[in-house]
Amino acid sequence: MKYKYRSYAKVNSHLNVMSKLDNGYHEINTHFQIIDLYDEIEFKESDEIQVDSNEKIINRNNSIAETIKWFNQKYKVNQKFKIKIKKLIPIGAGLGGGSSNAAICLQFLAKFHSIQVEEIDNAEIGLALGADVPIFVNKWSCHASGIGEILGKRSFSSSKYLLLCPKIFVSTQSLYDSEYLEFQSSLNKEINSFLPVLIKENKEFEAFYKYLRNQLPFKTFKKLKLSGTGSTLFLENPSENEIEIFNEKIDKNFRIFLAKGLEYYDFVSDWGVAKW
Repeated sequence: MKYKYRSYAKVNSHLNVMSKLDNGYHEINTHFQIIDLYDEIEFKESDEIQVDSNEKIINRNNSIAETIKWFNQKYKVNQKFKIKIKKLIPIGAGLGGGSSNAAICLQFLAKFHSIQVEEIDNAEIGLALGADVPIFVNKWSCHASGIGEILGKRSFSSSKYLLLCPKIFVSTQSLYDSEYLEFQSSLNKEINSFLPVLIKENKEFEAFYKYLRNQLPFKTFKKLKLSGTGSTLFLENPSENEIEIFNEKIDKNFRIFLAKGLEYYDFVSDWGVAKW
């Protein structure tokens, strides 16, 4: 039997890094907005863990295989699946594709074994699988703090989001480790702590950012925000004129997506249901 799910992306309306903890993780404050851009994931029981995807990098190193191994160890089972992933969410772009995939896999395994996924500690999930994974398991757009495991007020925007995705892979860990990362002394919902870091650390992104600054009207450029650690930049509620401007500027070096904010998604096979 095959089980199919949608694995949704997110943008960060803001992302503040507040401090570094003794365990090496960082304390953050963010708003996590689910959007209707998604990957498609199919599970089928098998005698081995096998992952196939239209993105070849996923076949070699992916969050789903790691989630299955962690789940098997935690619950002392030996579950194996053949997994097909149709990647629509850009990789290494700050849209949470890998974390979302891991969250869908964890929910699927829990359901398959009649385990309440809500009973698994968020901190344990975050430390084992990634800081964003508990937020995707939560399924709601919301505020988050701690390392991402403390989920706050449910809050969403039904806004449209124009995503600008350069073909630049960004390593999240490298930005957290950067000497240029500065901690926020107080919450600022207008900024992403990683934007100045990414500009200094990544020459490709710096060139892309300068290109946009030179090509766009100043008012439009100032509205751009970074999602996660990048490399995706986005506009919230772009005007028709702004959409047209970006369509004219698009080239082989970046892609454009127009997405809508979701309040939550339902974990339902073949296919998921989302609400906006």
